[in-house]
Amino acid sequence: MRKRVPVVIGGGIALLIASQFFDFGLGFRDGSGPGNSNDTQGQVSIAPSSSSRPKTSSPDVAPEEAAMREAVAELETSVSTPPTIVDIMIDGNQYLVITRAGDDEREAMTLDQIVALAATVEGEASGIRVRVARTPSAVAAAEAAVMKRLADAGLALDEIDARRQLVE
Repeated sequence: MRKRVPVVIGGGIALLIASQFFDFGLGFRDGSGPGNSNDTQGQVSIAPSSSSRPKTSSPDVAPEEAAMREAVAELETSVSTPPTIVDIMIDGNQYLVITRAGDDEREAMTLDQIVALAATVEGEASGIRVRVARTPSAVAAAEAAVMKRLADAGLALDEIDARRQLVE
């Protein structure tokens, strides 16, 4: 047992030394990697022009203003993004639908508008294209009417998620 310990330690040291020459992925790193391929001699220089400031369309725009413009642009694209599914909440005889992705605000729609919107959405990965929920004051005939119109429009039952739980 005592004779194996120096052999194992010596073998480990030899492996580390060999990994430096043959690049086994072991041992010490010199700091260069796939991201530092700009300099061909392995030297890295830090210049003021290579800072990580966000690039803007005009050089005299403050970084705070550029960040604000990017946030506004993101907001505009998220507002105009249609939802991936039609989320319907039935309240009384009214159909309240979320019309924009990432928005919790619902708009009242008619059955024709709901069917037209359901034809344009792509659906979730599970195959659900329409989700129907009811409030405690929902009328059962309103749910039956929307289910019938969606089925008549060609949606299969497994593409419609009709929740049995009432929502507030």
